Amino acid sequence: MDGPFCERPVKFGCRNLPELSVARIPTSIFAAVLLTGALHPAGAAARMVRVPNRYDGSWTIIAITAQRPCATRTRYQVRIKDSDASVPGREVEIDGGVSSTGSVQATITSGANRVPISGSLDVRGSGNGTWHTSGGLVTCTGRWSAQRAG
Repeated sequence: MDGPFCERPVKFGCRNLPELSVARIPTSIFAAVLLTGALHPAGAAARMVRVPNRYDGSWTIIAITAQRPCATRTRYQVRIKDSDASVPGREVEIDGGVSSTGSVQATITSGANRVPISGSLDVRGSGNGTWHTSGGLVTCTGRWSAQRAG
């Protein structure tokens, strides 16, 4: 690790995050499928994403891999509050969000690994979509489902 780098500017300046080494990236790269990512480094960081307030709350995300070598099934907790989406304990960059109609379009990034996701949420508390990895050491595809947890 050569030191911190600056992500794209965030609302009030720049957020510095350490670069991730390939050795720290598990094969379940998909991570927080819906609006955040999930790799297993120590710190946590969240980026602002566009999320209408009606989607605020905790969401349980289940990512199912259709094409390996990523983990077959992974469960994540995502927290959305005032348009800020995060996965506690995970260090990722999130670009994208949820439209006012519930359409989900986002890319989750950690180091050289990118996970574009798409799908939809509904205000009754469920959602689903697809994901795939790109730009990293492994190529995986799959689907995700979401349930409002609180």
